[in-house]
Amino acid sequence: MIEMVSTQLGEGDTRSQILLNIALSEKTGHLMFADPGNEGGKLIGNAFSDLPQMTRDDFVKHGQCKYSLGEFRNMTVDDNRKTTVPTYTLDLLVTSLEGLSKIKRGEEIFVVKIDTEGHDYSVLLGAKDLLHNKRITFVIFEVWSNHFVKLVARHMAHYGYQCFLLTRYTLVPVHETDWWYVHMGSFKRQWWGNGLCG
Repeated sequence: MIEMVSTQLGEGDTRSQILLNIALSEKTGHLMFADPGNEGGKLIGNAFSDLPQMTRDDFVKHGQCKYSLGEFRNMTVDDNRKTTVPTYTLDLLVTSLEGLSKIKRGEEIFVVKIDTEGHDYSVLLGAKDLLHNKRITFVIFEVWSNHFVKLVARHMAHYGYQCFLLTRYTLVPVHETDWWYVHMGSFKRQWWGNGLCG
């Protein structure tokens, strides 16, 4: 639920990190989460609608969180605790931040790391313009099933990206037709890991 857009590029860079209490998806609107605990909450409802670019007032409002940093780690589960969160596409978020002069217009985004508890593909679907224009160099995403890997690899190949599974010592190429492994099609159990496309 809380997304961090990092503009720290390294030594000598005076820009700071931006913390926003928003959700990212392939559609805009407002999503409702139950128990915004240590995993960011469980999606329980959505009201998709067009959102305009984020205004300066929105930016200030979304930058405030009613919970302190780290408070989620020790929070008990409470499914009655609900939060409605403004939901942006990655394209709209970047356009909004450019319009607010929080990031430079048209600048390359070196890496986008997505970890949205099984909703990473939806976030990528909301980055069509960024991917089409090759603004993003690398995408790191969470993997939880072979079907999901295939969806992401197919989607990213459409934009000219190559994808890999990240292991401790190697990158394993994955592509729906060129680099698909027979055993992956029959592996039914869910598993967790990370992937990289670039």
